[in-house]
Amino acid sequence: MFEISHHNRENRQRLKGASVAVLGAARSGIALAELLASAGARVLLSEQKSRAATPFSGDEIALPGVSVEFGGHSERVLESDLICISPGIPLAVPALVRARERGIPILGELEVSSWFCPAPVIAITGSNGKTTTTQLTGEIFKQRFERVLVGGNIGSPLAAEIRRLPDPQAVILEVSSFQLETIANFRPRVAVIMNLSPNHLDRYPDYESYVQAKLQILRSMEEEDLLIYCADDEFLSRRIAASRPQKIPFSISRELQAGAFWRKDAIEIRWQRLNLHIPVQRTLLRGPHNRYNMAAAALLGTLHGIPANAIRGVLENFPGVEHRLEAVRTIEGVQFVNDSKATTVASLGYALQSFREPIILIAGGKDKGGDFSEINELLKKHARAVIVIGEASRRMAEAWERVVPVYQAASLEEAVSRSRALARPGEVVLLSPACSSFDMFRDYEERGRRFKELVKKMNVLEGGFMVL
Repeated sequence: MFEISHHNRENRQRLKGASVAVLGAARSGIALAELLASAGARVLLSEQKSRAATPFSGDEIALPGVSVEFGGHSERVLESDLICISPGIPLAVPALVRARERGIPILGELEVSSWFCPAPVIAITGSNGKTTTTQLTGEIFKQRFERVLVGGNIGSPLAAEIRRLPDPQAVILEVSSFQLETIANFRPRVAVIMNLSPNHLDRYPDYESYVQAKLQILRSMEEEDLLIYCADDEFLSRRIAASRPQKIPFSISRELQAGAFWRKDAIEIRWQRLNLHIPVQRTLLRGPHNRYNMAAAALLGTLHGIPANAIRGVLENFPGVEHRLEAVRTIEGVQFVNDSKATTVASLGYALQSFREPIILIAGGKDKGGDFSEINELLKKHARAVIVIGEASRRMAEAWERVVPVYQAASLEEAVSRSRALARPGEVVLLSPACSSFDMFRDYEERGRRFKELVKKMNVLEGGFMVL
């Protein structure tokens, strides 16, 4: 049986010759299998789907020490010294239930990959805003450091990035609740919690279980570590009050004696001997949520010695994250905006507040159990019509039909076509689903790309008819 140490070096050494099963042959699982094999482990990469049902064939792994099985998790998984899982695999999978009964340790890709990370980790989590904050922070850090690793739940898994860049000077990770479920001794030296709001209630039995998973990020942190958090989130502020690390708040609504806050069009940072004023004259990042993201990223940069002018330059020129309030095209005075990454009700709420123009909203997808009525007042104020799609469309229609005109569409293609017919010059067609994509697409990226393809193929109206 694999004994987990508090020391990363010991854990790496214990992997040599160990039998490790990795469940899930997607990006994280494949990268982790390769990382473990490079450390001398004997790896079984086990995939529930058949070989024909997954784009991964098994031949892509050229490293010795990795065998692959498809079509279910066999008894070989339960013969392992250690089981590692991809974030998308719930702990209720029968093979993992049996493994726990046998006392086999179960860890996630984040925990194991962090054993190979030589630089202190900045880990960014929260229900909304973590992707933009992670990428923005990465760009700020590149103003000082040559070797900056940005990864985790964003883009490339840490297991892949640490093999590509084994000696980073700074490590900035987006981490999800799914990843944090399966940590043991993962210790970020700086943690950022952007906010907490209901999410993934299709996976967790209740909101408290989701919150507990998020707060796992504090599990191994000590008094000398730093926790950056949103002071405007009263629930979050209460939940982290008794945690061990030093706490530094940020806000967009009030002045703070210590921390980062906005004063008109500038970020003020006060912490110990630091007292900075960072004016932001212009920015491509819209909406109140991006003010939170910029405050957190500026605070992180300041704490790591990055000059105010360098931070300002990034804040003013950062183009934003793909699929997050991404301007796609303007057709006859109608803006089309891709916000496919908005997979929660709260993130849809932020998106609605980002526009002064009337909105034709496209929403829906796999229902994660959120309360759609929470944003009724925002819909009444900002949306002229809503087009709903996917599994969640019925519940969305029930929540919103007394607030705003609601139209049903059988597909994203139909929704985009109908939005074009409804929209008037000076309005915005906004794809901001408030749901995950798995009922119709592989992930939010595929959904966003499909939306952009449909919009870019769209021609102007001729004689009252749309030409595609």
